[in-house]
Amino acid sequence: MKKPDSYRSGVLMGVGLASLLFGVALRRWKYRRARRSWQWASEAGRSNVAVVTGASSGIGESFARQLAQHKLDLILVARREERLRDLAQELQQAHGISVEALAADLTDAVDLERVAGRVELIDNLELLVNNAGFGMNEKFADSDVDRQLDMIALHVTASVRLMRAALPGMIARRHGGIINVSSTAAFFTLPRNANYAATKAYLNVFTQSVQAELRGKGVRLQALCPGFTRTELHDHFKNRRHRAMPWFMWMRPDRVAAESLDALDSGQVVFVPGNLNKLIAFIGRTGLFNGAARMFLR
Repeated sequence: MKKPDSYRSGVLMGVGLASLLFGVALRRWKYRRARRSWQWASEAGRSNVAVVTGASSGIGESFARQLAQHKLDLILVARREERLRDLAQELQQAHGISVEALAADLTDAVDLERVAGRVELIDNLELLVNNAGFGMNEKFADSDVDRQLDMIALHVTASVRLMRAALPGMIARRHGGIINVSSTAAFFTLPRNANYAATKAYLNVFTQSVQAELRGKGVRLQALCPGFTRTELHDHFKNRRHRAMPWFMWMRPDRVAAESLDALDSGQVVFVPGNLNKLIAFIGRTGLFNGAARMFLR
């Protein structure tokens, strides 16, 4: 007698969940026993440098604060110059590091080349965090096409350009890391934010592919895929779906940044922070309940 589709789906879901839990446990076991190899310390008496885009708030600001605690000098990039300078001054005074505020709109080709040129000049670049991004809540056919192209320019073109600027020096030193901030949206089709999901999916595949090219060269890449995070990104959506999300669906940006840095240390290329987000990403990867799971996305 043929089993009903619902039965087969239930079995597949059960096997998948068991595999997910086993995988999470195995990664934690390996990580606890791994010798922590990442060195944030200074080289030849001077601090290494980290560049963070979208650093004026949210996940980018959290990365900046945590990297400052590691005593890395910082170059912070964002459009809002006043907020950027206030953060730079605060971190400089609190941690005794050098912090450069570099105001730029990375959707603008001239600004992007200016930032890329600055990155190329850093001979002790330790980490690049491509965090700048934004979301939308519109059907593609009804949206402003220039805004859609800006999203591609920011999420894809800027990340690719800055990675290309950073990598030669890291490869020569055989050390360094790049974090491309993606999203759990990368694992789903996402109506009303189609280009957001598509550009984040691009970042995942691009990051994995370049990491494969860099095998044995001492440089680590990561596509960071957070879910709902309490940042200004969600303030722009202003819809009932987001407001109705229960508290346990949300992560703090400082926790996202901390887990990302730990995962970079342990070599996880596509990293989803938080166990609930890992489950959501698993659902997206398998295609199970794709429509219902969209409500959980970043």
